[in-house]
Amino acid sequence: MKKFVAIIAALVLALSCTAALADTIIVATNPEYPPFEYVEGEATIGYDIDMFDAIAKKAGFEYEISPMAFDAVVSAVATDVNTVGLSGISITDERKLTVNFSEGYINAGLVVIVKADSGYETADQLAGKIIGVQQGTTSDFAAEEITGIDNVARYNTFLNAVMDLSQNQIDAVIIDKPVGQALLASLKDDTLVMVDMGLQADWYGIAVNKDNTELLDKINAALVELEQEGFFDELAVKYFGGEAEEAPAEEAAAETTEAAAE
Repeated sequence: MKKFVAIIAALVLALSCTAALADTIIVATNPEYPPFEYVEGEATIGYDIDMFDAIAKKAGFEYEISPMAFDAVVSAVATDVNTVGLSGISITDERKLTVNFSEGYINAGLVVIVKADSGYETADQLAGKIIGVQQGTTSDFAAEEITGIDNVARYNTFLNAVMDLSQNQIDAVIIDKPVGQALLASLKDDTLVMVDMGLQADWYGIAVNKDNTELLDKINAALVELEQEGFFDELAVKYFGGEAEEAPAEEAAAETTEAAAE
């Protein structure tokens, strides 16, 4: 009997500890992806961080930022029920096999950065060319389809890829439009231009562990409220000059199934 009571007490203690942990959500992110997430001083800031901070306040939980390589983010979410992935993550069917996604919150569509004098205007012209990408992103997959796996140059960050392009080490960089806009604005390199080759839509979502549907519901409810309040319009002005395409959270779900991905 004493042994049984001890087991019950241990289970109650374990469950209470789990509940306490759920009050603080771990945010797995790669803070090398401006303007969505990046480090300024000692703080991680950006579009995604502002958004999640607003979500956390509405949903009533605390959160902690956990920086890591981009290709480790989805795995971190899949292995920890109280971890979410927030890193400009494109919603894809492949990723949905291991994690759930919130409704899409922004369409970051893929574009191509090339040298201004290259003459490249269509994806067909890039066949057989060396295309730079950030490893594990949708640009990685898109580049493989255009030029073949052997001609894809993979980098840890888009910035590294663009720098190599500026030095004529590669022929082009496929990148999410808002990120490309931010990079070109910061580099102020007139030899580089952005070309829309009509590659694909690219809806970002928040990755959530499949066993934490309660958290997913809270995030989606907060996204709807933020959209109704005009919060995403404010973010677009702050980070993109109002040029990015935001989607009402309640409408984006229908389109995310066709999106490909970071």
